[in-house]
Amino acid sequence: MVKAMKKQKTIFIFLKLILLLVLIVFSYFQFKKVNWSNQTIYLENPFFLLFVLLLVPLNWFFEWRKWILTLSIVDVYAKPVNKIHAFFAGIVTGMLTPNMLGNFVGRIYYFERNHRIAIVVLTLLTNYAQFIASIFLGIIALLFLHKSPWILDLAQLYWVFIFSAILFLLIYFNFEFVFKYIRRKSRMYLLIRNLKRRRVFRWKILGLSMLRHAVFTLQFSLILSAFGEDFSFHNMLWIWQFYLWLTLAPSLFLGKLAIRETVAIWVLTAAGMGELTIVISSFLIWVFNLLIPTVIGLFIVKRQS
Repeated sequence: MVKAMKKQKTIFIFLKLILLLVLIVFSYFQFKKVNWSNQTIYLENPFFLLFVLLLVPLNWFFEWRKWILTLSIVDVYAKPVNKIHAFFAGIVTGMLTPNMLGNFVGRIYYFERNHRIAIVVLTLLTNYAQFIASIFLGIIALLFLHKSPWILDLAQLYWVFIFSAILFLLIYFNFEFVFKYIRRKSRMYLLIRNLKRRRVFRWKILGLSMLRHAVFTLQFSLILSAFGEDFSFHNMLWIWQFYLWLTLAPSLFLGKLAIRETVAIWVLTAAGMGELTIVISSFLIWVFNLLIPTVIGLFIVKRQS
């Protein structure tokens, strides 16, 4: 037990050092490539940044509700402290992967082995719901804006986008067909049976994912507005499109930190926004929504170890 606690402590110290090092290196190269001499930026509405910070708990509250719903399907008893512990551990491990896909790694650590497969499958399903929210709203943005940073005729791709959205939804609501021939009375079979009986679960998860996406959109809009950009539905549509391409962009670690600002510049400059404003706003949204919760998670998990 003592060795396990020491090992866990060492892992989280190592994670802290990785986060700090990556943040320093990334910040240096990201801001070095911006031509500071030809651009100026002013913080016109500082209270907007405070509002963005206040929205962070709401963002993670929706993710917390998804976690609680997941545990209800798994039908596992867990003490409240273990639920919180596992949730924040998931934030920490998810931070190291694109789109928080690795959050199941931290979560399963606090549950017995016979429940881990179910938690992994359902956590991936909830992550997929967030993916669908970004894709679905991004396609709506393309349909309304009739414009994209791609040098392509969007009219020829609309049906491709719509068909893709429908396909993603069908997979989401019928993914249990993948496990159609699994052995009866196995834990996975029981999980699938529970899902079939409680189909409202997937609607709730998708609804919470849409609400999280709305919070992302509002936060990004407020940060851009804090630095002088218009707070408008038109710009929100461009933000939806930004999250569409960011979700589809490949990455290896740290919530797509290395490419987030690149995608933001590529998409939002097409909307006429300033490059420097985009870089700073994108970086701040990462700090508020991912870095700060991860640091808090590191301390909570360490304290409860």
